[in-house]
Amino acid sequence: MVNKRNSGRKRKTGTDETIRSDQRERNIEFQAKQNELTELQDTPPRHLDGYGVTLWRKLVPELKRLGTIKQIDTVNLEAFCSLYGTYRMAETDVQKNGIFVSFEVDKKEIDEETGEEVVVGKETQYDRSKKNPAYSIMNDSIKTLKSLAVDLGLSFDARSGQLVPSDIGVKENKQDNLRLVKFGADI
Repeated sequence: MVNKRNSGRKRKTGTDETIRSDQRERNIEFQAKQNELTELQDTPPRHLDGYGVTLWRKLVPELKRLGTIKQIDTVNLEAFCSLYGTYRMAETDVQKNGIFVSFEVDKKEIDEETGEEVVVGKETQYDRSKKNPAYSIMNDSIKTLKSLAVDLGLSFDARSGQLVPSDIGVKENKQDNLRLVKFGADI
């Protein structure tokens, strides 16, 4: 089954003469409706933790500058910031405890006088057949973060599809720089 949402050509949001007239009209109408929507709040929601709040405060001004985010997108942005906090907590756990499950066992030595095993301390062993659950949480978070990033326009490809080109036209008198490079054949 084809992913209809992400299949095909990327949507052009331009309104210049290079866009087909029907697309241009649709884009002008979309931009007008987008401008009518309520602006996104600058303050992060109360339920976000430290990492989520920090990320919210970094992203919102940038997204507002692009003009691509509105109050209607709050749910996706909240989920993104919250999930980033989960990712960072899982990452900290993996850094502290490693990728594999570890457990403490008694370190034993044989007493030379009695010949019996005596516990002299603890040692950490790793079960290489079991992943740390935080590692799985970290991987799942990354996948979901990538998906939400595209929805919010946080990747280069997503932004380039949303931005309106300012001046695409080529000046007639401008020299073509590609012709200056000699590739062994005339272009």
